[in-house]
Amino acid sequence: MNAALFGSVCALGLGSADFMGRFSSRAIGPHNALLGMLLSSAILASLWVWLSGTHLVWDGDKIWWSVLNGIATTVMTLLLYWGLARGPVSVVAPIVAAHPVLVTLFYAAAWGVRPTAIEWTAMAVTLIGAAVVARSAEPEADSEHHDRKFFHVTILIAALSSLAYAVLVIAGQSAAPVFGEIQTLWMGRLFSVTTLMLIFAMQRRAPHMPMRWWPFLAAQGLLDAGGYVALFAGSHGDDAGVAAVTASTFGVVTVLLAWSILRERINALQWLGIVLVFAGIVVLSSHDRLWL
Repeated sequence: MNAALFGSVCALGLGSADFMGRFSSRAIGPHNALLGMLLSSAILASLWVWLSGTHLVWDGDKIWWSVLNGIATTVMTLLLYWGLARGPVSVVAPIVAAHPVLVTLFYAAAWGVRPTAIEWTAMAVTLIGAAVVARSAEPEADSEHHDRKFFHVTILIAALSSLAYAVLVIAGQSAAPVFGEIQTLWMGRLFSVTTLMLIFAMQRRAPHMPMRWWPFLAAQGLLDAGGYVALFAGSHGDDAGVAAVTASTFGVVTVLLAWSILRERINALQWLGIVLVFAGIVVLSSHDRLWL
């Protein structure tokens, strides 16, 4: 299996898992949906660590990057599921997917990694595309809330999720050279589950996941973790960058599923914005390190 195919499997896994998050979040709430997804994802990651014989590294000075990665994963996904549940998916997914712009700007500001002319252009294209998506889209026709205020709040939720996604990526990229990609994913999932359980405790409520939703949540988590397994499997060798670029289009999968299954209305201008967002992301991913 070549790098492009591994990247495509990753995109299908992550994009499908996000799409499924819309249904589970609407049915049992974002917190419960996320817990179910994280548990099955953490189990798969644990099995992967065990079966692959991964040598575990413990560095107390650097482990806070994994803690931050786990916290950011929880915050990002809660906001993502909340936004997807509100809809439209074709608006939320591209805005959240624009997070590589924030990652690139962070490296430029904090570590002096100056973007190239191509990267500046890609960031501009991505931001213009996200603005076009936000301005041209309309609220869902079947939504309980048809006013623009509700729609604008959804866009804000998506933007905050994109910000949390950037933190997740930066923390993951900082932890991976120390702990390795597999261990970083595994620890991130464990810290993410811990963070979510603390949120439940602070809210003084217990998780509620009806048994009939367990198979769905398990599949959602397996697709999520399986996407990363495919990405890491294709991230070695001369074509490693191809896997990252292909995998970065996972948001396209989410949008296409919303368009084909949910029959979301996407006008021509909105399609243009979506294309611009993901065109910019593909370029940025080809210049960035391998972490989604």
